[in-house]
Amino acid sequence: MTENDSYNSMQITVKVFGGLRDSFQGGTRVLQLPSAATLAALLQQLNIDFPDLSEKLAKGLAAGYLNVLINGRNIRFLQGNDTPLNDGDTVAFLPPVGGG
Repeated sequence: MTENDSYNSMQITVKVFGGLRDSFQGGTRVLQLPSAATLAALLQQLNIDFPDLSEKLAKGLAAGYLNVLINGRNIRFLQGNDTPLNDGDTVAFLPPVGGG
């Protein structure tokens, strides 16, 4: 990456939990995205880099049981997939937890 590219991009920490971890080759990664990217852009990048994870995320989001947090705030109370991301943000994908 050139110095100019660093001004036009940002780093986002992505964390996945539960059964999603195997599809992500571990629980945490830092991804580079263009500046002014949204959650939708992150999901598109995950589709390219981790198609198996992306498929599971899409199913969970469509069914409404997957929680997505940006810096600890649920996207349901933000702007959903249109929520803007900022350099240094942390995005967490939390599948439902069962038990009794």
